[in-house]
Amino acid sequence: MQTTQAFDQGFASPAFMLVWIFGWVIAIIAVWYLINRRRDRRLELIHKERLVAMEKGIPLPELPGYEERIRNSNGRWSQIKLNPRWPLGIGAIFVMLGIGTTLALNLSHDHHRIWSFGLIPIFFGIGLFLHYYLTKKSA
Repeated sequence: MQTTQAFDQGFASPAFMLVWIFGWVIAIIAVWYLINRRRDRRLELIHKERLVAMEKGIPLPELPGYEERIRNSNGRWSQIKLNPRWPLGIGAIFVMLGIGTTLALNLSHDHHRIWSFGLIPIFFGIGLFLHYYLTKKSA
């Protein structure tokens, strides 16, 4: 009994919550930094190539072609074609998920006080519906 109580208090402590939240923030910042550092190295290499070409009198490689190649890396993400109505499908899924979560939490004897957490995906889904209707091209 004491071990589970100590275990629960450990995860509910403010120190654990701060480490958890700031740990994720630090991880996201680290990934962002590494991606930008890689991009800066590529641009620096392009700059050095252009300087060497200028010294030797060789025609300069065009910079927009390099930048376009850096921005549009031919990975899997650039090959994905999205249906223009994707917000409607994802929005419907989130609304149904939110309704189910709200009902399940409200009917639960242990968790009926936190039924409002199910409203988060409902409003997210409604936001996706609004995004679709406000940004669709008029035919």
